[in-house]
Amino acid sequence: MAKPGGRLCRRWPLGEGKPPVFCIRIAGLPIGLNNRYAYVRHLCRDYLTPEKPLFVVRASDEDLRREARASAGRPRPALCESICLYRRLCYRLPAYDAFLMHAAVISMDGAAYVFCAPSGTGKTTHIGLWQQQFGSRAQVINGDKPVFRFIDGVLYACGTPWNGKERLGCNTQCPVAAVCFLEQGPENQIRPLAPQEVTRRIFHQILLPPFQPTFDRFWKLLDRMLQTVPFYLLQCNREPEAALLAYHTMRRSKTC
Repeated sequence: MAKPGGRLCRRWPLGEGKPPVFCIRIAGLPIGLNNRYAYVRHLCRDYLTPEKPLFVVRASDEDLRREARASAGRPRPALCESICLYRRLCYRLPAYDAFLMHAAVISMDGAAYVFCAPSGTGKTTHIGLWQQQFGSRAQVINGDKPVFRFIDGVLYACGTPWNGKERLGCNTQCPVAAVCFLEQGPENQIRPLAPQEVTRRIFHQILLPPFQPTFDRFWKLLDRMLQTVPFYLLQCNREPEAALLAYHTMRRSKTC
């Protein structure tokens, strides 16, 4: 994946009409992006669609300044725009029964397994263990920022172009079998989580819409997720047995 520099950092020249709008399809939703930098379109190249967008998002000057201030080190304008556009996009998703959750998602035999944890805890390492254990049966849907959407009453995990610095993911979607919070530990053990335990943990992984109507819709989607999807806590080390324990436990919940 090319970095947001050089030709991909090219800004749309001033005085040459309106910046371009292109359309991507995420979670079955065509969405327009009004971009300034070529990097954004390059990032989204596997999600392009000729469809008419349901809505169009744009990063304002204030969005870009705020993101640049929040960036560690020297901010790169093209990368800042990419982050701002995705945030704006996700603010609109609850109106279409969809939302963003910070997680890594891997699919196995037609079911998606979702792993949540603070950055640096080992989500990428853990899904790597699944790939080592199960080979081509295990497919990474998204390594960092997937979209979740209820379609015909079923919650799907969906790939997006924003999939982490390792660029792990693909343009696909899969019904969610279970969600698992990860903690590091000397031994591998897994247990179901009670609803109050899930609530305490999940708010660190979600993006809350700032607008009241969308927030209310998002709250209903989150409650629906808590009511329909099983949640687990996996305390694990980095040995291959952690992947086997997680899969065999959560697979049973899918078939119950």
